[in-house]
This record gives sequence, structure tokens and C-alpha cells, in this order.
Amino acid sequence: MTAFRGVWPILYAFFDEQERLDRAAMRAQVEACIRGGAHGIAVLGLVTEFHKLTLVERRTIIDWVLEDVAGRVPVAVTVNEAGVAAALEVARAAEAAGAAWLILQPPQIAGMNEAALVRFMGALAEGVTIPCGPQNNPSMMDVALSTSALRTLNRAHPHFRMMKGEGPILYVKRLIEETDGAFAIFNGLAGLELTDTHRIGCAGMIPAPDVADVQARIWDLMDAGDEDGAEALHRGVLPLATFMMMPRTAEHFAAYGKPFFAKRAGIAPPHGRRPCLEPHPLGADILERLGRGLPSLGG
Repeated sequence: MTAFRGVWPILYAFFDEQERLDRAAMRAQVEACIRGGAHGIAVLGLVTEFHKLTLVERRTIIDWVLEDVAGRVPVAVTVNEAGVAAALEVARAAEAAGAAWLILQPPQIAGMNEAALVRFMGALAEGVTIPCGPQNNPSMMDVALSTSALRTLNRAHPHFRMMKGEGPILYVKRLIEETDGAFAIFNGLAGLELTDTHRIGCAGMIPAPDVADVQARIWDLMDAGDEDGAEALHRGVLPLATFMMMPRTAEHFAAYGKPFFAKRAGIAPPHGRRPCLEPHPLGADILERLGRGLPSLGG
């Protein structure tokens, strides 16, 4: 479990002019994240626009990312299919490709009772052997597991011990306390509370890659005990993280964060996959100002 720590940027999906997955841009993104000091890589989350990808495309991204990472850092894969059969197909494909752990997204089905959620998660846990656990993100998703359900699943499946537990720091702290520390928890929300996430004992953070290089350095400084240095760096990127998180939508990240990161990584301006949000010039101007002074991530 010591390898499952630090800042793991979750990748964007890059498309070409025909709205097909862009192989070269995806590879360049991986390289930029690793050059930036990422402790791991995550994929197929909300910012990957998984809701616009076919099942074949999701499996393609898994294969591409594991091939490009080539064991240099561990990789987490989000499984977000709403049915057991499709979810197991993706989970097993990710395990076979070499994923380190799986982020199991609860089906976002209104009215589903918790017993059904536990059965769903249990079926996925039974189908794989690598560490896994849920994405609990009540600030952006409608369905999440209670701490009672989390404890039940952990007792039944000891490798059900990871969690992408995203939310305000007090919510995450309660998750740690009420599950008796059974889960290695990664926070998210663009890294808004990165230093406190470290302080309360989280395993790490899964932000978009926009400034993940700076955030990885912040985590390293916290590990080294240099809290003043970490806080100084954190203050520098906090306005940008705040701008990215205010609408709390995947479309906002795709419209503003993806081109911002692409410019830093030396990737050509990205194309959207329709339907997509048209960015406002003001947003681009804000990001240009907030990003001044950040180093290039291009090769």
C-alpha cells in the first residue's frame, strides 16, 4: 500500500478533428504528467468525459495508458458502467492490462437502495483480485455509499480497501474516522484542500492534470515536513483550482482545464466531442492570468 500515495492526475480524453480519440495527444499527456513528478496516474473519471465514450473506447484508453506508462508509476482505473456485466468487463480488462487498483463508481441510478449498491459493489470486488474501492463524491454525484456499507464491503472483501473519497475536508475526515482507517483514501476536487488532505492522513489526491506537477511537489514537501514551503506553493495554485471547481461539472473541466493543460504540455489545442460547452473568452483570459509563471510540461 505504500506505493498508493501522492498526487495521481486523472487524464483528459483528447479527441482529433473527427472527434476520434487522439492517440498521440493521449501519449503526450501521460509523458507530461510523469515528467511533472506524478506519483501515479488515474483514468476514466469525470474529467475523462467517460459519459461520451463507448465501451470499446474506454477499453482502448485503458490499454493505451498502461502501455504508455510502462510500469513507471502505478495506474488507477475508474469503472463507471452501471451494469454488473459491463463493469466486470472493464474491471477485468484493467486488471489484465496492469492497473494497480480500481475506482468503482456507484451506479448513478435514482432511488437505488443501499442493499442493491452493496450487492453491486460486492459483485465487482469478487470479480477481481487487485485492490479496489468506491468513488464517494456526494458534492458532484447523486449516489454514494454510507460508512456502514463501506465497512460491510471491507469485511467481506479485504482487498476492498481503496477509496476516491472526494469532498470538503471535514467530510473526508469523517470517512476516515467512521471506517476506522480501513481505507486508503484519495481526495479530489481539483486539490482545493491538498495540504489538509495530507494532514488528516489521506493516501493522496486525484486532481485533473492542470497543475498536478505543482501539486505533486506540494505533496513531496508535506512528506518532508516542510509545511511552510508546501503552503506557499499551494497558495500559488489555489485561485486556479477554485476557478476550475466552482461549477463542479465535467464540461467545465473539458472546456477550460483541458486546453489550459494542453498548452502547458505542448499538445495542440484540443477538439471537443459534441455536445460540449463552448468556452467564454473571459474564462480563457482568467486562466492565462492565473497560469503565468508556471513551467512548461512539454518534452
